[in-house]
Amino acid sequence: MFKLPVEKLSALFAAVAGKEALYIPADDASGQARYQRWHEGMEMTHALNTVRSAKDFFFPQTENLVDFKMEGKKIEVIDNRKESEDFVVFGVRACDARSFTILDKVFLVDPVDSYYKNRRDHGTIVTMACTHPAETCFCQTFDIDPTAPEGDVACWNDGKYIYFATRNEKGEAFLNS
Repeated sequence: MFKLPVEKLSALFAAVAGKEALYIPADDASGQARYQRWHEGMEMTHALNTVRSAKDFFFPQTENLVDFKMEGKKIEVIDNRKESEDFVVFGVRACDARSFTILDKVFLVDPVDSYYKNRRDHGTIVTMACTHPAETCFCQTFDIDPTAPEGDVACWNDGKYIYFATRNEKGEAFLNS
């Protein structure tokens, strides 16, 4: 387990963002929490949930899957897939993290969805435990422990420190870097 003083969180964000894209839940101009690419001075929101799910990083709202080139009656299909950049999604809640376990069972088995796999291979999910889940949250209904989230790395904030624990090899690589 790794322990970090809360006041050093920005330094951690700067170190991560220096190596790969970092997205954190932050308040936008309208005061709503949404995942945004981190930049110097940006602070993580205190809101419990974001407007959009972390799943958006793995399933974009729109995506060009293929291109076509036509010459007369001849059609050429052009595969326009690109490798995803390495990225970290920080502060994912337990309910969102559980969804990845379910999605992996669907999209990472034969036939593998190569678009989803590419993003999963390049994305690191750092979850944040809920210490005060709202009464409207559905974690208990689906047998999700909001205090023990899944993901590549899980963390807990006690107000003074943030504690990090790895959940898999990708999480270990993230914390060791």
